[in-house]
Amino acid sequence: MRFLCVNCGYIYDESLWEQDDGIDAWTGIDEISEDVHCPSCDGSFDDFSPIEDEVLYAENPKHMNHLEKEHVPNIVYQDSERVEVQIGEEMHPVSDDNRITSIYLVDDEGHIVEEIFIMEEEDPVAEFDISGLDIFEIRASCSRHGLWSTGLIEAE
Repeated sequence: MRFLCVNCGYIYDESLWEQDDGIDAWTGIDEISEDVHCPSCDGSFDDFSPIEDEVLYAENPKHMNHLEKEHVPNIVYQDSERVEVQIGEEMHPVSDDNRITSIYLVDDEGHIVEEIFIMEEEDPVAEFDISGLDIFEIRASCSRHGLWSTGLIEAE
């Protein structure tokens, strides 16, 4: 997830490397020590607000354009207890400035059930436990093209 410093506009992204700023990679904002401050204005991390990204959906899932084919999560396997996904019909490409940073399992009310961070050079694939969910959604965050979704899916 990304967070905005309300004092200066600095954006902290949990999925990106921030070691130069005294924060280890993949550190959730709630795990940051009180001794660490905003790298831009020296404000407290208590002054950060979550950034709600617009969720993008394929306009016509049967006839997706190139960008949609590359970003919409693709269900590889699903049964009543788990779902396996890859991002893109043929796997989203990985480069320094264009990669999938996170894949989310979201419930029917839009709450994140589980988030999997994708490390640099890792393929954008994930497996989630969907037991107990009747309806769910898979979302993928691209460092260049935003937050993409499958739309709501009924569990088997």
